[in-house]
Amino acid sequence: MTKLFTNTILILAFLVSGCSLQQKKQVLTHNNDKKGLHSEVEYPNSFTYTGNPLSRIHGAADPDVKVWDGKVWVYCSQDRTVYPDVHEHHYNAMDGYHVFSSEDMVNWTDHGEVFHSRDVDWGWEKGGFMWAPGAARKNGMYYLYFPHKDKDGKWRVGVATGKTPIGPFKDSGKPIEGLDNIDPMVFIDDDGEAYLYNNPGIVAKLKPNMIELAEEPRTIEYGPENVKNSKILSFNEGAYMHKKDGLYYFSYTNWKNKDTQGFYATGKSPYGPFEWQGSMGPNPKGAQDHHSIIEFKDQWYYFYHIAYSEYPAYKESQGRIACFDKLFYNNDGTIQMVKHTLSK
Repeated sequence: MTKLFTNTILILAFLVSGCSLQQKKQVLTHNNDKKGLHSEVEYPNSFTYTGNPLSRIHGAADPDVKVWDGKVWVYCSQDRTVYPDVHEHHYNAMDGYHVFSSEDMVNWTDHGEVFHSRDVDWGWEKGGFMWAPGAARKNGMYYLYFPHKDKDGKWRVGVATGKTPIGPFKDSGKPIEGLDNIDPMVFIDDDGEAYLYNNPGIVAKLKPNMIELAEEPRTIEYGPENVKNSKILSFNEGAYMHKKDGLYYFSYTNWKNKDTQGFYATGKSPYGPFEWQGSMGPNPKGAQDHHSIIEFKDQWYYFYHIAYSEYPAYKESQGRIACFDKLFYNNDGTIQMVKHTLSK
């Protein structure tokens, strides 16, 4: 009886401890610009959106956006200030992911950092190199896909799992076999099949466990040869897939184009082939388009990021910050050019 009582007490203590860890507020110190601006922020941090950009206190780039249970979830990478003894470029110093959520696109919560390079045992020993993420949900589990350099300095794609949209996320222990490069994005079709898109413009179906490929990656045929051979029209990065009215929209970014950077093609299958339709996203000066497209409460939205330098409050600072604007379709299913907006 005494042993049973003791075990019960230990179990209760463990559960209470676990709850405390989940509810404990996270405090992060940010150092994101050339002037060495430091700010200590307590998370979760609630704020009201009054116009672009979405985040105004730290870098929040490469938005991968999902709608789950009537709420918008935005997964972002975070630019960092360069530390010469560790990284030579601020892109390399990117070390973790933040998550934002909203039920109305006005009142937002920044849930803080949900995953970090220190959580990846197989990763680059100096940390960093956590570029654009992708998120997915299936059978009650949440999956965070991340490009990361391994100990040999090669780009791989890892996957971490969690029981809530904000984690805690636990790395699977190894990168996905048969996949390298950057910019993973996962699309789950109406029949529950999951497809992983990645650079350099490839797609592969995932196994039901969501952490292994079910097949060899296929090259996506997204346009005619004159498009694929064009320096300013071809696929560069940031593959994205969404579906509307039974039509599949494959989209991507070409950051070499000085006028428009977001392009798309349409098809009848998540594999393609696709019919190239042209541009839909303007050039966000100082940054790459790297977009996500969602429908929320009967309105479509286009998420992207801009450079800090485009927002007066952060002039001369480095980094990129997430934004979003409304997206509209023509009657024939083609997409109208997105209009970027920026608050003062």
